[in-house]
Amino acid sequence: MRLLLLFSLLSGVAFAQVKEEVHTYKVDASHSSIVFKVSHMGFANVYGMIPGLEGSFIVNESKPEKSSFDVSVKAENINTHDKKRDEHLRGLDFFNVKQFPTISLKSKSVKKSGDGYEVSADLNMHGVTKPIGFTFRRFKTGKDPWGKIRTGGEAVFKIKRSDFNMTYMSKPGELGDEVELVVAIEGIQQ
Repeated sequence: MRLLLLFSLLSGVAFAQVKEEVHTYKVDASHSSIVFKVSHMGFANVYGMIPGLEGSFIVNESKPEKSSFDVSVKAENINTHDKKRDEHLRGLDFFNVKQFPTISLKSKSVKKSGDGYEVSADLNMHGVTKPIGFTFRRFKTGKDPWGKIRTGGEAVFKIKRSDFNMTYMSKPGELGDEVELVVAIEGIQQ
């Protein structure tokens, strides 16, 4: 009888599956955005943001490589706190928002690395898709005051606007070709 009990216990342990801890989050647009900076002729940096980030992401705690995200933002939301400049940025010289209304970022691979995640993704902007890599630094996960589970974090990386066919005033001494981006994401667990 003891042998049968021992065999049953060992069999149960051998065939027990570890449950994956997988959570899907919807991006909270009011607490997520893209912030950018670009040089203005070498005199100063101009800062702006593109609010209204939308999409979702999946966090797989036990197998981070199965985590993923797919987010987008309307290019027309660009805001540098200067109405005339913002209208110019929305026009043909830069984002051409009528023809290319959406900027999207979709992961291809995710790998846990220390306190963060090394991410390979496709950035689509101005009708061009380019592979990019960056570190996503995750902040905390927890309950908000209304009982919803949230998590978030951010990625900082640089792109060249000329890679996305935005070449207006991109010669040396004009507007900076290199743009630094901060993508800040907060999500609500679904």
